Amino acid sequence: MNGWHETYNDYPGPDVVCGHLATIAVPPGPDPAVACVDCLREGTMWVELRRCLVCGETRCCESSPRRHGRAHYDQTGHAVIANQSGGEPWGWCYEDGMPLTPDVS
Repeated sequence: MNGWHETYNDYPGPDVVCGHLATIAVPPGPDPAVACVDCLREGTMWVELRRCLVCGETRCCESSPRRHGRAHYDQTGHAVIANQSGGEPWGWCYEDGMPLTPDVS
């Protein structure tokens, strides 16, 4: 539908679906952002980056001191994010507590 699906690996279970896949507007793939704009503005550092799959903004992960990605979700309700730091592609739904995987093209 929009390039993402639930990751099942028996968690949270085969009959559970993410209710936020329909909100994804940003297709899978790299975002040109290479920094958390909030960390840059505050002069703080980030650990890894996450991209909002609803609006495309990039913020720092929950392992970062300021947790701007989570703050973005808390402020906007944009529940789905994707790893933006390279390596293995994956996503997460904050609202449903569910891992997401990009569709294979």
